[in-house]
Amino acid sequence: MPGVVRLSIDSDLNQVEFIARAVRSLCDNLLGREDAEAVELAVVEAMNNIIKHGYQGRRGEAVDVNVTLTRSEVEVEVVDHATPIPEHIVKGGEPLAFDFDATDVAGLPEGGMGLTLIRMSMDEVDYVSRPGENRLRMVKRIAAR
Repeated sequence: MPGVVRLSIDSDLNQVEFIARAVRSLCDNLLGREDAEAVELAVVEAMNNIIKHGYQGRRGEAVDVNVTLTRSEVEVEVVDHATPIPEHIVKGGEPLAFDFDATDVAGLPEGGMGLTLIRMSMDEVDYVSRPGENRLRMVKRIAAR
């Protein structure tokens, strides 16, 4: 059953939906609806963060997504060559508390929630940055049905 699907896009926000739909399609038969949506959300947040913050919106840079499917989990690894996530943001591990009133739509922050949403959506999240390469590994375990 283990298999790996490799996807790659240009650092263009208009292409994020393509990757998100492809990953969601891979997850639909393995995960329940909520878990498949959580994986899709995590992928969108990761891709958007890389393109907006890592590449500062520059097009023409590679963003690779590797999806590994096993009997027990879906692993999504996003690889880029952008500016790394600042260490103080990566540290901590636990989801950060949102400091806003969710009922005040006008007061919702425009950014700064991506990594927290990823951590809240996935069962495991690891980030490794080496010179010239960043890898964000996200795992969603497959619940027994």
